[in-house]
Amino acid sequence: MMNVQEMIDIDFLQKVQDTFAKATGFAAVTVDFRGNPITKYSNFSPFCSLVRQDPRFVDSCLKCDAYGGLEAARREKPHVYHCHAGLVDFAVPIIVKGKLVGSMLAGQVTLHELDNGKLSSITNDRSSWEENEEIAREYANIPSKSYEKIYAAAEMMFYVINNMFEKDMRHYVKEEWNEKKHQMIDQLKVQANLEQELTEKHNQPSHSFIDPHFLFTAMNTLSCLAIIEKAPQTQDTILTLTAMMNYMLTTNESRFVPLGAEMDYIEQYVKLQNVRFKAELYVLMDIPEEYQSIFIPSFILYSIINQAIQHKIESKMGHGKIVIKGYVYGDDFIIEVSDYGMSFSKEQLADLYDVSHYGRNYTLTAHPNLEGGTTVKIRIPNDGVEGSYRV
Repeated sequence: MMNVQEMIDIDFLQKVQDTFAKATGFAAVTVDFRGNPITKYSNFSPFCSLVRQDPRFVDSCLKCDAYGGLEAARREKPHVYHCHAGLVDFAVPIIVKGKLVGSMLAGQVTLHELDNGKLSSITNDRSSWEENEEIAREYANIPSKSYEKIYAAAEMMFYVINNMFEKDMRHYVKEEWNEKKHQMIDQLKVQANLEQELTEKHNQPSHSFIDPHFLFTAMNTLSCLAIIEKAPQTQDTILTLTAMMNYMLTTNESRFVPLGAEMDYIEQYVKLQNVRFKAELYVLMDIPEEYQSIFIPSFILYSIINQAIQHKIESKMGHGKIVIKGYVYGDDFIIEVSDYGMSFSKEQLADLYDVSHYGRNYTLTAHPNLEGGTTVKIRIPNDGVEGSYRV
């Protein structure tokens, strides 16, 4: 819902309302779509002040205000009615782009005797304020007006206030668009610089597993979210991508990284994919902490996970679970990546892993699961103690 205070100059609206009340003798206040006042009361009558101070009547006053505004919104034009105390009020709806953003409530007058019967009450409540001598005395000072003048004043304010809001809304939208345009330009500059840097990194051997297309698409998505949304999810998504970028740009000097760092990167990658595709992908990691300091070829786990997730996205599954296990087996450390639905050809396995890392006895292997899908196994030679591995 639009914020009225951001759409119009409230000080100018107050001056218009005060002038209207002084010229016509009506009381007036402007409220937002929830009924909360956004201006001060203009020409509020002593009678209504006393009635609203009485705990027996104040709820009925608020009910009349609410019902009057709703009825005017329903009709999309001014609505004139009797309140619970017998006075005549009217509600002027403020409509912008077909949506109710607020209303002006005015009146606090009585109706000429000749016009009695032209109006109905906005509520079935009927307050017995006549028993209060002070309130009764103030009622005698309430001005009386004809129905024609009351409705003419309501109609005049309907055109004036809606025209004010329409003009200010155009200005508001123009300023908001200009601000977003500048933000978009800034974001595109950042994205262009990042794209150039990542392309250079991609051409280096250590980054042969980075998918620039995914990164550029994700950055574009984040740029739009950051501009359009003002939500915690956007901030969290930006932080997620920042963590991923930091990992990619700090692994350019070595082809080996700690297993724990690669696991953190995968966690951020899956989180971002879930945001992009509104998916429910889960990666469960069952690797003891003492083994997370071992060194593995950078992006090897990412490549396997990426293959599995892309399969789910392309097949429109949108959900699934991938399990990563790590354990010692004899003189080796084993990492298993299991997914239901993933499959690899021999050529894909050869592309994922260079046998010269550890020798021909430590190639990547894959075998089908009984439930479907594939488990990919990575063997890393163990030099013997507490995750100390030869690189």
